[in-house]
Formats: sequence, C-alpha cells, structure tokens
Amino acid sequence: MEVTIEMVRMAVRALGDGRKKISYQQVYEALGLEGEAQQGIVRARISIMRKHGEVEFQERGIFIYNETHRPRNAKMLATVWRFVRASKPGWTIADATMLTRVSYTHTLRYVNWLEGEGYVRKQGKDAKQANTYAATNKAQASPETPYPPARKTNTDPFQKERAAAATIVRLMLCADPYAKKTAREITLACQVLLDRFGKTITPSEDDNIEVEGETC
Repeated sequence: MEVTIEMVRMAVRALGDGRKKISYQQVYEALGLEGEAQQGIVRARISIMRKHGEVEFQERGIFIYNETHRPRNAKMLATVWRFVRASKPGWTIADATMLTRVSYTHTLRYVNWLEGEGYVRKQGKDAKQANTYAATNKAQASPETPYPPARKTNTDPFQKERAAAATIVRLMLCADPYAKKTAREITLACQVLLDRFGKTITPSEDDNIEVEGETC
C-alpha cells in the first residue's frame, strides 16, 4: 500500500480533532502500518506538513494539527505544481490551464501565491501580451507541493465521524478493552457513527450492503 500524504493528512486530522495531541504511533495504528519502511514514510510526510505549518510539534514525537493551514484543493494544486516544475521557462497561465485541466481562476491564484513565495518569477510577455513565467531554483529544489494557508473553515463534512472512527481504532489497539472508561468512550464514538450513518440503512438493506467509493 502506498502511503500518500493525503492518507496521512486524513489520519492526523481525525486523530487531532479539537487540537488533541497526536503521536506517530497513533498515526501508524490508524493507518494499519507495522513495517518500518512505511512508518518512515509517515514520518517524512508529517515532516513536510510541519514545514507548511500544518502540524506543530509539542515535544519529541508529539504534535497537534493546525487546521488553519490545511491545504485546499490539494490534488489540483499538486497537478499545477508538477506543471510548474516540469515546464520550460516562458509558459503562461493559459498554458498551465490547458495542460493541467485546472480552471484559469484557480491556476492564476496559485501561481500568484507561488510568485509571492519565490517559487516562480515573471519572465516577460508573449505575443498576446500575456505574462510568461519560469520556475525558480527554489521551485526546482522543492519536489513536494507547497500549499497556501487555508481559510479558517472546516470543509470536511465527515471530520467528526473520522475522529470517532480513529478513537475506536486507538482504544481497541492501545487501551484496556475491559476497562469501563474504555467501553464508555467506544460507545460514545459508536454513537457518533450511528447518528450519522444509521438512518441511511433500512432493515431490508442489511443483507446486501456493499462498500463503495473506498480510497484507501
């Protein structure tokens, strides 16, 4: 299984809901990773998130998630970023839009931010008097996608449910299943999931449930 930064981000956000402290071990367990190689990738992904301000380390191996720095449209920005680094100097916003299939508005906004951060520079104008751009040395030295700070809004409609699911996994793996406190917390987390999903399943559907849209 490939450990993508989106997988790690989703796990960290769920575990760190409400600015709870998170450990590497909790992320490993939430993603079901036991091998050192994959755990090393998790640490590398979190290190990248730290550079972008997404996570804040409290002590060695312990950190919190900074929701205000969560990147918006991460896959879309990553596509534009690959174009920026791969293209020869002299490309335009229209070129980027055509080759990445990302809207002109989103591309222009992202490139303007990249220019302000020193990742791209204006080179001149083309025959149509459109600005042309080139990636800087800073961009070539940065293979990972840089993300603008996110607005202080929660756009994940399932964040509460993801946090509940992560809580159940953590308690089942790390806590004493016989302890009353553990049972109480698991019950509360299950109730969160039932409140969200229980009403979508009717008794007649129970025997033929199929899981669709899995991404992990």
